[in-house]
Amino acid sequence: MSMHDLPVAADQGAPTDGRAGMRTLHEGDDSLLIRIKNLLLSRDIRQQIRLAQAGLANLLMLACVGMLHWLDAAGATNHPYVWPWTLSAVGGMVAVFALIRSGRVMHWRDPSLTLQQMLYAILCSALAYCITGSARATVIPILAVVLMFGMFGMTLRQVTIVGIFTLMCFGAAGAYWMEHPHPSDAPGVEVAHLMIITIMVAGVVLLTGRLHGMRERSRRQKAALSTALERIRELATRDELTGCFNRRAMLERMAEESLRCVRNSTSMCLVLLDLDHFKRINDVHGHAAGDLVLRGFAEAARSQLRATDVLGRWGGEEFLLMLPVCDIDHARQCVTRVLNRLSSSRFEVGEGATLMATCSAGVTQCDGGESIVAAIERADKALYRAKAEGRNRLICG
Repeated sequence: MSMHDLPVAADQGAPTDGRAGMRTLHEGDDSLLIRIKNLLLSRDIRQQIRLAQAGLANLLMLACVGMLHWLDAAGATNHPYVWPWTLSAVGGMVAVFALIRSGRVMHWRDPSLTLQQMLYAILCSALAYCITGSARATVIPILAVVLMFGMFGMTLRQVTIVGIFTLMCFGAAGAYWMEHPHPSDAPGVEVAHLMIITIMVAGVVLLTGRLHGMRERSRRQKAALSTALERIRELATRDELTGCFNRRAMLERMAEESLRCVRNSTSMCLVLLDLDHFKRINDVHGHAAGDLVLRGFAEAARSQLRATDVLGRWGGEEFLLMLPVCDIDHARQCVTRVLNRLSSSRFEVGEGATLMATCSAGVTQCDGGESIVAAIERADKALYRAKAEGRNRLICG
């Protein structure tokens, strides 16, 4: 038997099938874990965060339950109340988790129910303080963890409410132990416990106030930064005098519209508009009057355009108008409205004097796939013809 007669292919195929099977098994496990996660925490990302926080609070409560039962086994607690406390503490937190998971509180101001969870946890902690006998000081560190839960997500007012509620609950628990002291208590131990709790609550409230101030400053700085970025973006794309798009922004939008024309088999029209005798306006009435006319033209033109039409300042007193999804006939009608609107406008240039302005226009149609540069050249030639034929008119090219 030669080496070629050996069943090599069968032996080599076996590990491959095994790896494929293991891969399928892992994929099935991953899919099962994802389904379980979605069942417990839902598919909504924000809801998952809220439920994860509530789940962490439940784990903390379970740890407290475990500690209390360990103390009960050691004989340090008031035995008849351990199980009722356990059922009420765990049941309440699970009920809160289920309420959040149900989505019934999504429209509330705080869908996480942070304040409600903290108040309930503090009440349970105070009750645990009452039934843990000589080991009740172990509840105080747990209370500190509960209070820290609210430092980052609650307002100063809410944390103040939590602090007052904490002092009331533990003040009542402390009064109980002062009236019924444990035989192993040293004199004044309960006063020391209450002092520690008071200092802890005051510290949490003060730190929360500082964190709240830092969050507010960060929020204001973020808003100011967003405003500044928007202003920079506007300055980069807009002509400051007229509010129209600048030349670079117009080139970008024409390129985008050209691609859209190719995809949709449509056409657009480009219009070059030039204010007539603008140099004379500047020379006779001053540059302030010229600026007034430029702004007035932009406003007059925009008032006659569709929401999809784009007007840009092409340079000096020259403007470029892009009319998407438009043929030459509709473009002629649109530009005629602009010319009529401008010629009927009057601009006050001081001391009761007014002036009127007109413009000339060159209109061309640009089909999908056609060069924008070539279309602009046609519009430019049509504009020069309009100027040569007497101004205040449009020519199609």
